[in-house]
Amino acid sequence: MAAPERGQVTERRLIVERRPGEARAILLEDGFPVELRVERDADGSLVGALFWARIVRVVPSLPGAFVELGLDRPAFLPGDKLPGGGAPVEGAALLVQVTKDAREDKAPEITAAPSMPGRLGVWTPARAGISVSRQLAPAERARLSALLVDLLAPDEGIVVRSHAAGARREELAADIERLRAEHAALVTSAAGAKPPKRLDAAPGPVERVLAGLDAARLDEIILDDRVVFAALKHEFGERLVLEAPGAFERHGLADVFDDALDPRLTLPGGGEAVIETGLAGTLIDVNMGSAASRRGKAADAVRRLNLEAATAIARALRLRNIAGAILIDFVTMQNRDHRREVEGALAAAAAADPLGLEIHGWTRLGLLEATRRRALASIADLMLAPAGQRRAKTARTVALELLAALAATPFAPGRIELTLHPTVAAELKGPLAKALETAALGAGRPIALKLDGARDRESFDIASA
Repeated sequence: MAAPERGQVTERRLIVERRPGEARAILLEDGFPVELRVERDADGSLVGALFWARIVRVVPSLPGAFVELGLDRPAFLPGDKLPGGGAPVEGAALLVQVTKDAREDKAPEITAAPSMPGRLGVWTPARAGISVSRQLAPAERARLSALLVDLLAPDEGIVVRSHAAGARREELAADIERLRAEHAALVTSAAGAKPPKRLDAAPGPVERVLAGLDAARLDEIILDDRVVFAALKHEFGERLVLEAPGAFERHGLADVFDDALDPRLTLPGGGEAVIETGLAGTLIDVNMGSAASRRGKAADAVRRLNLEAATAIARALRLRNIAGAILIDFVTMQNRDHRREVEGALAAAAAADPLGLEIHGWTRLGLLEATRRRALASIADLMLAPAGQRRAKTARTVALELLAALAATPFAPGRIELTLHPTVAAELKGPLAKALETAALGAGRPIALKLDGARDRESFDIASA
């Protein structure tokens, strides 16, 4: 199946499966999977969360301040993110919003000029300015801007989504008034609270999936969670569709996540690309494989293989959410025109990637250098654990997959017996104990764990005893 090119996408669909302990989602553009998302109950991003916080330390040399949010470590507030550009004062309380999650040794970043997402745009109560999506035609952008000038106070701003195309003045006004009311309620709540305190409700995994995508541009959102469906139906209307569990398999997408975790990428003509990601970056090695048996001139065969690889690699980077420094070792090409053609094919295939792929040229060793902007953890970082040259699934991932399999398995009367690795059992007895209890209630029978330390951690057996 050919992936859609930039500007030619006619349908964007999101399929979300709510599994025990997590939500997995596949974004489709014209039926082709282009992005994957995984959000877990206990591992949610805090980006967008609002806190009534307290400044605990000012660092003039940075400049900025460390702010207590009530998390395991303070957040960092850059000096240019202070309201009105004022100087921070230790002990002062202020309303802040998380803009970047904590990562390794870096504290989460915040702003004191929060934004409020609405149906038609993102309203900024302390940052003036009107910005309209460039996906709209110039005439429509000008029309919306003219309408918004009279609807916003001098210190307010808004970023208008592409979904606002054709919106009437009354619709824009209603969206802004609703956001003003929500912001006023937050300020009122903060005034009577002692910092630090989170002011907004923590979103669930499905809500975090939708927040991480431009949901306004989705033509259809398929869910299998009745509770979330009921909560979101008013916001998304007819675009929201409720289906029975098992949507991935029903739509022919059951293997998409496993394929995205496989380091080997099979190419249409018989070659392959091996994708290895380390701490310093990603190295991709293109091999001829069975494509070496093609008839014709060797240089033309190499050119065709590398063109196939360039297209497949660009799509794989987006699907797997690989970011940072990327080195691609194509099969050696002596012809400079062939090199330029392959570089152009990579750029063309990456044109639809919202995070972009910046191509920096060829090294003296003949490797093509590129970088992709980092926004979220890659699928491999979320689901696999480093283990020498092979990255195995974490015990948490296996435990969650076991619970999903358990929910889909019919049982005869009697006890259910799970045979599994001790590390997976530890997850089910610890962080996932409640999910296991829910699974037992759903099956209507007790569940016993049988530990087998000799088995592969990624395997398990489900049987009726």
